[in-house]
Amino acid sequence: MVQRAGRAIEPLPLTVVRPGRAIVTQGAPCAGAWLVESGILVAEAVDRDGRRLILDVPGPGDLVGWAGGSAPWSVRARTPARLRPCTPSEAVLAAAAREARLAAVALALGHDDLATRVAGRLADLADRFGRPVPGGLAIPFALPQDDLAAMTAAARESVNRAVARLLAADRVAMPRRSRYVVRSQLRLVP
Repeated sequence: MVQRAGRAIEPLPLTVVRPGRAIVTQGAPCAGAWLVESGILVAEAVDRDGRRLILDVPGPGDLVGWAGGSAPWSVRARTPARLRPCTPSEAVLAAAAREARLAAVALALGHDDLATRVAGRLADLADRFGRPVPGGLAIPFALPQDDLAAMTAAARESVNRAVARLLAADRVAMPRRSRYVVRSQLRLVP
């Protein structure tokens, strides 16, 4: 169910969402579950002190929302997106995939140093959404360092240094501002 000004709106058979629009709002009731048909979204939680943590980047085939209860995080469209209500059996399978991604993020946050977390999140995005280009996989949407910091639970300045190390080691390239190409060797070096 799409949230508008604190009110829940019943989902249409197919929902088209503009970039920046919230599909689910943290703390608000969520009575719907959708599968992403196209587009990229961002799922993030904000704590009481205003710190953001980007938990997931749902894309085609991924689950957004859940049936019943308050939403523990918000989901916004990063690119134009098309969503459709999912069946209970689709929701079970897609929820398992989402839980596996969330567990991987939790393990990385608990055990990996920052450079490894940054490399891991970039590699995950390249694996899931990357488009082949000479020398690697291009992540097909802008990824500002503020967002990369929110994905790795770090300060933007620290992420800037980690990205500089990855660039210097030729593990990633940045042909345009906030656009990353993940080199194939990124997966081989922790």
